[in-house]
Amino acid sequence: MGNDVIIDEGWVCWDSKRNAPRLNCRKWRMRHDYWLAGSFEKRLVEELISAEFKIHYRLQDRNVLIHRAPNPSPRSMLTLEVFADGVRLGVVEYRIGEKWMIHPSGGLASLLNSLGAYSVEVESDHGRRLKGKKVKVVGDIDGLRWILLDLDKYVGVARVIDASKRIVKVKDVAPKGFKPLPATGIIQVVEANRSLLETAINEAVGFLKKTLENVMDGIAVSYSGGADSTASLVLSQEALGHARIKVVYVDTGMDLPGVKEYALRILDKLSLIPHVVSSGLDPFNEIASRGLPMRDNRWCTRILKLEPLRRFYREHNIRFVIDGSRSRESSGRAETPRIGRNPLIPEVTRILPIKWWSRLLVQLYIVNKGIELNPLYDEGFTRLGCILCPAMHPHELELSYTKNRYWFERLREATGLSINDVMMYLYGEKHN
Repeated sequence: MGNDVIIDEGWVCWDSKRNAPRLNCRKWRMRHDYWLAGSFEKRLVEELISAEFKIHYRLQDRNVLIHRAPNPSPRSMLTLEVFADGVRLGVVEYRIGEKWMIHPSGGLASLLNSLGAYSVEVESDHGRRLKGKKVKVVGDIDGLRWILLDLDKYVGVARVIDASKRIVKVKDVAPKGFKPLPATGIIQVVEANRSLLETAINEAVGFLKKTLENVMDGIAVSYSGGADSTASLVLSQEALGHARIKVVYVDTGMDLPGVKEYALRILDKLSLIPHVVSSGLDPFNEIASRGLPMRDNRWCTRILKLEPLRRFYREHNIRFVIDGSRSRESSGRAETPRIGRNPLIPEVTRILPIKWWSRLLVQLYIVNKGIELNPLYDEGFTRLGCILCPAMHPHELELSYTKNRYWFERLREATGLSINDVMMYLYGEKHN
């Protein structure tokens, strides 16, 4: 870490007055990336809760915090810890062949109990320490997987083990009385974190100014239209001004629809000149000759992205490039130095102003600057790169297929590969 100042420490609590998560407040430890949920994620959690407990808990007009948690089993492809209304709601998990499922918490049970959700009583007194125990309940639990337990001053959530014998296993218990807080939005999250946000901005701007204080030209900002690169772009403009930076966008030929348009719209808003570069290659022909890009063979990055960038850097005498890589994105990026060389383009020094930021802090910075977040995040995408990317989670690839079927039809015509072939090659899973 060297002399880096890590302002976003990875702890979160809840500001009940604003109904908003607050950073650097020691209640919940965020070991991986965390962010405010978009519409897709909120709807997903709503639907899972409704399916299991037959009650509607509205999240669309609330601040919902998502934490990318470790996967609990080899079948898990994505695990998201969910927080709202000052409560840890539990975990939603995407498994190969099983799609999404929810593992509810006692806190969620208490919230749902206050909303009038169906609950049953335990047949005999087992005391307070029921967590992890199998118990027999009084009431109808046929057709249910999860059930709420009425435990006098407490409420529990239990997994149905044998409905005919009314046997359940208690997963968690919490005090009764948790209730949904008044609905608020992202502006309240910005206000709850105003001081920390200003400190983070000042540190990042100061870092860029100091790092490039004697450099008047040869500076590029790599801009992809995603939240991280948008934050780095605006910070670069704030620190260095318009004249010292060149903004480069790589059109790979298979960008998610809307990403390039968003990027150009933001650059126009910031009065920055875009330099759009491309390999000039047909992605379908490249896939036909090279095979699908895989997680351990991302030839697409080298050929369709880095080669055009390398030409641009050479033609414009670029010596420094600013980009939005963050440590919380992956273990590989965590090891990337804040100032260093990209092994694939070693002649250019890479600078990472938001290396230590969470995605939540990125979101707050962008909104605080009056810039819209890319609407694709609300559609369920976490990576705003290509229509087909080996770094996508399976559910994102399925989303991409659903929204871009014309592209996958062209892929099938050019290569013979169907969406099921792609899913099997990348994840060992068929598309349903």
